Amino acid sequence: MKLQSGYNNFYTSPKFLGWVLAIVTFALYSQTISYGFVLDDSAVVQNNKFVQQGLSGIGKIFTSFYWQGYTTANDGIYRPLSLTMFAIEWQLIPNQPIIHHAVNILLYTLSIVLLFKVCRYYFSSFSIWTSFFITLLFAVHPIHAEVVANIKSRDEILCFLFFLLTIQFYVIKNNMWLGIISFFLCLLSKESGILFFPILLFLQWIKTKPSPLLLVKENISLVILSVAWLALHQYIINSSSYPKKIYTYADNSLFACDDKVTQVATSISMMGKYVINCFVPNNLSYDYSYNQIPCVGITSIPFLVGLLLILSLLAILFWARRRASAISFGIAFFFFTILLTSNIFLKIGVTMADRLLFTPVLGLAIAFAYALYYFTKKLNASSFKSLSSYLLLAITCIFFVYSFNRSKVWKSNTTLFLSDLANAPNSGKVQYNAATILFEDSLNLTQPNIMAQVIDGYKSVLAIDALDKGALINLGVCYYKNKQYEQSLQLSKKALILYPSEKIINENIADAYFKLNNFDSAVHYYNKCFINNTSKSTSYNFCGVAWFTKKEYDSAIVVFKNGIHLFPSDAELWLNYGSTLAITTKYEDAILAFEKAY
Repeated sequence: MKLQSGYNNFYTSPKFLGWVLAIVTFALYSQTISYGFVLDDSAVVQNNKFVQQGLSGIGKIFTSFYWQGYTTANDGIYRPLSLTMFAIEWQLIPNQPIIHHAVNILLYTLSIVLLFKVCRYYFSSFSIWTSFFITLLFAVHPIHAEVVANIKSRDEILCFLFFLLTIQFYVIKNNMWLGIISFFLCLLSKESGILFFPILLFLQWIKTKPSPLLLVKENISLVILSVAWLALHQYIINSSSYPKKIYTYADNSLFACDDKVTQVATSISMMGKYVINCFVPNNLSYDYSYNQIPCVGITSIPFLVGLLLILSLLAILFWARRRASAISFGIAFFFFTILLTSNIFLKIGVTMADRLLFTPVLGLAIAFAYALYYFTKKLNASSFKSLSSYLLLAITCIFFVYSFNRSKVWKSNTTLFLSDLANAPNSGKVQYNAATILFEDSLNLTQPNIMAQVIDGYKSVLAIDALDKGALINLGVCYYKNKQYEQSLQLSKKALILYPSEKIINENIADAYFKLNNFDSAVHYYNKCFINNTSKSTSYNFCGVAWFTKKEYDSAIVVFKNGIHLFPSDAELWLNYGSTLAITTKYEDAILAFEKAY
């Protein structure tokens, strides 16, 4: 009997269950270690000039806005912590995604173990299975594949991890300094960390239940820290020499809505989708750009469904506030942490993103798991054997399989872009990325004879947004590659009218005219390219050949010489230059050019 009792205690101990959670979490995402740089990973790691400087770039990271190492688009974001980690990792193993993926997995696994400890503290009067399944639900939730498998989303993991460390140190252990440091690191990870402030105050109040005035006095250090962080954030953003980015419907499709009422109605419909994705995470997508989520009015079904779900959660929150306060807390946690990114009160730089549910989903996991044990009267059950535990185990198994399969999609840009076509077919960005990756693969000869599919993809983008610059330009290039020069010229001219400052379009038009033997027009547009310094070696070759064909050899020689000055290793330029010299009887110079070409 004693041996049996010891066996049960071991397998239901917090230490053992903590190891179970860690092993399950690590096993779930271990396959991502071999994945490459995907989506925005190139912007924050692979092609980020500050990150590529390693340790020496950390100073620039802390004094610049988030994207400055990659682009001049100042979108008001300041998240130096994840970039600093990327720089350190780059210093250790440059340009190798394996180290970044491995750190993502380790940090996420650590956050899961820490979450279990925090849950055990606040649910210590209940069965350990309550804390275990809250944590397990969160750990295997398919939404998190959008974060853990994506290197760039390290900011989400760090923000959540340091929030948990703040609770552990500041609230539970009464270690003010470690708690303050943890919260500051949370804020440096992502701006939404500021939403944890009222949650921290609430958790502090639960512990000692002081008066409101005393609560503020006890946490004045957090108030000062939050103000200091906000001042630092605004200083970095506003002191930049680069102007702040102005968002358009291409960034957030809500800007395409006719009025404020429609914007709010559409935001509420998206909130309904967020709630549904928490419980039924199906058809996830890395992007929901224009026009995957169309604008809707207050009489539309998506709005009414979203409003009904929001009101239902609020009603449950109100009902449970005295009966089952953990349910109320979980729902409140969900609404608090999704507040800034919901687009209801503040328009952000993205329409909707499943990764934004990374932290908020914890609130509904708390509410759901607790509610199951509460309504089956098993909150204090010491045994695993209960209907609630079996049901939660079944759900987590389903989630595990779905998360495992979803994370496979993040293996490369090709797998991600092509897989999500089915999940977000009306997103112009999804259609564009899929067409572009197919086009690049066709050029690399990994998937030949797919130009027709690429053209259909870009046509789908233009059917969604007729003004899409990238689709107009690239479709013209596709027609050119397909030797459909008239269609290429038509698309490129339309693109130039809409985007006259896009200088590369002149080159596309010139090439099409050259292939159509319209050499006068070709020369005209090539000269524009030369003036704007946007030419490739082929531009000088084609332009020189155009002059040669027109028998204006002196002009051809000038063009070839200019091309050789810029591209001295281009054999074709030397060959054409030699041929032009020969036809003008400059034989010695021609021989030298031919020898150089050889």
